Amino acid sequence: MGRSRTYAMAICLLLTCAAEAQPSTKTARIAMLCPVRCIGAGYAAFEDELRRLGWVEGSNLTVERRALEGRYERVSELAAEIVRLRPDLIVGPGAPIARALKEATSDIPIAFSFVAHPVEIGLVQSLARPGHNVTGVAAITPGAFLVKQLEVLRELLPQAKRVAVLATAANDDYRLALSREVPLAAQLGLQIEVIEVRTRDEVPSAVDKAKTLGADGVLVLGDAILNTPPNRMPELLAQALLPALYSNTEAVRTGGLISYTSDVVAIARRHAHYVDHILRGASPAEMPVEQPTGYILIFNLKTAKALGLTVPSSLLSQADEVIE
Repeated sequence: MGRSRTYAMAICLLLTCAAEAQPSTKTARIAMLCPVRCIGAGYAAFEDELRRLGWVEGSNLTVERRALEGRYERVSELAAEIVRLRPDLIVGPGAPIARALKEATSDIPIAFSFVAHPVEIGLVQSLARPGHNVTGVAAITPGAFLVKQLEVLRELLPQAKRVAVLATAANDDYRLALSREVPLAAQLGLQIEVIEVRTRDEVPSAVDKAKTLGADGVLVLGDAILNTPPNRMPELLAQALLPALYSNTEAVRTGGLISYTSDVVAIARRHAHYVDHILRGASPAEMPVEQPTGYILIFNLKTAKALGLTVPSSLLSQADEVIE
């Protein structure tokens, strides 16, 4: 856990990260399908990195944006709409969107981000050789990552017996991870209550359910429905007096207690490099999926104090950022 923020460079082409790239002489058209809205720290970092790589919207780049507004039931509809635009490349963050886009087209290149299990959910043939029109940057390294998050929560809340996990029903990544890893939580002496959310409107009732079930703590998974805007979930959980660990760093910067996850901004910037190389002629089929190797631990001590919690020094010593 802790300080490494180094991301494995998947192929030699991706190792070249000049501070300012030469502008492209052609005008490219990309389309972006976003889970809620196409705003936030990750999107800003993605767009900034594209500019650094020479792609300037309104000059040599046109971006068509579509947003689900948290309504995953529309993902196939909007994916088909984007494909009809015939862009040069489609950007798809998150497993539900990436899958819908892959089902909608087999020829337009797709660059995904924030997908934890791209092989298992059928996006690519293998991490080393995707084999189709889809590649990108993963969200976390598979292998009991939820259990690692629960271990952090257990260290913070040593008396906890029951933890509510808030997840999005439409996200195959989390469904797969939960089926594999929830049974392992018994080794930590924790009873896990999985609460699924289908729309943004269900988020307040999910928090109420966690309180009613007697949860001692909450794990909020990283789906955009749960984390947009980033202060929404921290405010709801503060009202319920529930300590929570987030799979989203921005939630802690806007009042959440603790996050332990991969670096959203770093992933977004690496995502821009995939877009750049594909627009310049690289084949997604031959571009290995990049996986993060570093994770960020952030505490908000002001929130801890409001909840009457003392953060153990063993955790503070490993923190990448402490908000006071």
